[in-house]
Amino acid sequence: MAAINKEVRDRLIAKIRPFKRIEPVPRMSSVYTVFNEVLLDVRYSGQLKEGHYWFFFDTYRINDWKGRQRFLECLICGDENTTLFIPDDRIFDWFDGIQPNRKGHLFLSVCPEENRLVIRPGHGKPDIIADEYLNRFDIISPAIPRPLFSSPTISLEQGSEFERSKDAIIADGGISGDSLHDRIIDMLAQLGDWSGFRAIKSYTAENSPYQIDVAWLKGDELDLAAEVHVGGNETEAKDRLRHALRLGARKVIVVTVPSAVNRLRSVCQFETELRNWLEIWSVVRVHRMYIDGRGFHREFSSFRRRNKHDQIAEYL
Repeated sequence: MAAINKEVRDRLIAKIRPFKRIEPVPRMSSVYTVFNEVLLDVRYSGQLKEGHYWFFFDTYRINDWKGRQRFLECLICGDENTTLFIPDDRIFDWFDGIQPNRKGHLFLSVCPEENRLVIRPGHGKPDIIADEYLNRFDIISPAIPRPLFSSPTISLEQGSEFERSKDAIIADGGISGDSLHDRIIDMLAQLGDWSGFRAIKSYTAENSPYQIDVAWLKGDELDLAAEVHVGGNETEAKDRLRHALRLGARKVIVVTVPSAVNRLRSVCQFETELRNWLEIWSVVRVHRMYIDGRGFHREFSSFRRRNKHDQIAEYL
């Protein structure tokens, strides 16, 4: 975690450096100065298995700055492309009346909800929509133009579109499975069959410790390996796909929901062996492909099949 923390933090600082002189503050871990303007207290969290990000603040540090030095809490959620820039006055306002723990720490969580992030200080305090803080590099200095880094990257698709696709998948009688996860696997298997592959669900290669959600085979050769991730541990999906590459898979994909995209990107971006071949597909895109493919296959199978008829056959 420390190595990931440092690499992501360094990339965040590299985004700022073309616009402002920025240097680490000596003997103060993860704190940077942009000289006579503001201190940046840079904090990192990977996404926990419950789906949120978790941060703590050192009250000894921030109370020492209070009234003397303007500062920003920079909360990196998964990677440097999803960073919240929280001004000091907001921190003091959100935690007003809340006592730190014995180590002098205060805590908050940042939770993905469909296509936005929500800040939760807890202790009965109201939730805060994070839009006005997300990737707001311009809060650091007027020298940084706001539009440059303002695009959020917290979802692959609009939440409402995902919900519509999810409801359609669950209601579709042509797709088998008791859960969204299993039904997506079945869609992928059907797509493989229509494409001329031998599609196998829960595929395990000989002597392999890993089971892959869906595999498409040509003969005995592994062509495509797919993991479906709608919850749980992203690291496990990453390990299975990395293993599939070592088995000779030509293509590896993960099909996922909006809230998991950033975390998947974060856990896979340092895997040199995997990141150059991995593709992340949304549930919406796969469902759309399945519906189009089912319609095409239904017509094309009749078009391609060679049948003898008593009379001229017509498909009009």
